Amino acid sequence: MMRTGSGMFTYYGVVRGMALVTALSLAACGGGASGCAVALPWAQATPDLSDGSGGTNRPEHRDKPHLVLVSLDGFKPAYLEKFELPNLRRVAARGTRARAMIPVFPTLTSPNHYSLVSGVYPETHGLVANSFWDPDRGEGFSLSSQAVADGTWYHAEPIWVTAERQGMVSACFFWPGSEAAIRPTDAGDDQPGIRPTIWNKYDGSVPNEDRVRTVLEWLQMPDERRPHLITLYFSELDSAQHDGPLDDPAVEAAAKSLDHAIGLLLDGLDALPIRNRLYLLITSDHGMVETSGEQTIRLDGMIDVTEIERGFSGPAASLHLKDPARAPALRDQINDALERGRAYLRQEVPEEFHYRASPRIGDIVVIMDEAWTLAASSRPSTRDVERWGMHGWDPSLPSMHALFMITGPGIRQGAVVPEVHNVDVYPLMTELLGLRPAGGLAGRSGHIQRSIIE
Repeated sequence: MMRTGSGMFTYYGVVRGMALVTALSLAACGGGASGCAVALPWAQATPDLSDGSGGTNRPEHRDKPHLVLVSLDGFKPAYLEKFELPNLRRVAARGTRARAMIPVFPTLTSPNHYSLVSGVYPETHGLVANSFWDPDRGEGFSLSSQAVADGTWYHAEPIWVTAERQGMVSACFFWPGSEAAIRPTDAGDDQPGIRPTIWNKYDGSVPNEDRVRTVLEWLQMPDERRPHLITLYFSELDSAQHDGPLDDPAVEAAAKSLDHAIGLLLDGLDALPIRNRLYLLITSDHGMVETSGEQTIRLDGMIDVTEIERGFSGPAASLHLKDPARAPALRDQINDALERGRAYLRQEVPEEFHYRASPRIGDIVVIMDEAWTLAASSRPSTRDVERWGMHGWDPSLPSMHALFMITGPGIRQGAVVPEVHNVDVYPLMTELLGLRPAGGLAGRSGHIQRSIIE
């Protein structure tokens, strides 16, 4: 789980998937314009909005493909070979996989999930970490707070908003941002936000089998109300890796549990009448590497931490200062003492990280070497293990690489491509669904399309 420090520091290196947000929606889907066909205890329907689908696909969309986007939080591509995962290998044989998907920086849950569905970097969409401070708002965001349901925190248009505003029904069985009513990229401040037609408050206790069964039920709805875009999220592997060393039997067990869920999904999709016009896109947000208490470095041994207004520690630490003019001096103090990382002013962060433009990024950003973390101060460990999994480092590190697999009409079978990039997934999805993408994208559909289409 997220470990929260005292005072002005928050440790954002560890979030067990989205498992901190545990509110269960007791509102069942209604009929009619809401678009829900079955009453499910965890599903909510979006009220009709002037710029949403209203729960009904426009006639021009009804013969278009369907796309199921799956996230296996924390799944390393190497696990396809390391563990016996017959169903994920079945996906690979049927379609195309990448040896690596390059995540965005920082390699954390919220930034990467939202870049996957928006096609822009965190400095643009605003989710610069799992927990962060917004100096303009004077308040903070975290996955464990009600802020996740406030659409004004999100500064880019996700794929379900792109679909809904063009009259295509969407449904999300968990995904960061899907609980919020988010305005389109080109909308004015007076325009209401848009949610998926069907959405869910996150509840990690919902069994994988129920998640899969619900998605399959959505895909059996009548043409006019059947979602063409569906998201599906699983967190158990991420949680297992954070709990202990990566060679712990619990990690393999979690991977095999996910493989079983994918098998149920595949079997169900194969039985659908629409199976020949359905894309299955399986991704993850980041990889994982082992770390330990001995690889944690104290910030209070380098600078006077009382000069920090708000700080977020971990593999990529973000420091908001009481006096921003002190940033160069404090950066130099940190770099003089730090042997396992480097401190930058926000405007100095290496260009390849695309991590400069948002004021939600601290005045100083400390990027640690692989497997090393930065903490505000030394506190007794509450862990009962010596080593555990962590993520958040440089996206170019193989340990941080993510999963990408796709099957569907026209996709090359049994193909392996060297790498794809997280931000290219959104434009690929709009291309497959026949949607106009939002403006201002960092990603390009052609970057992936050229390598996966027959």
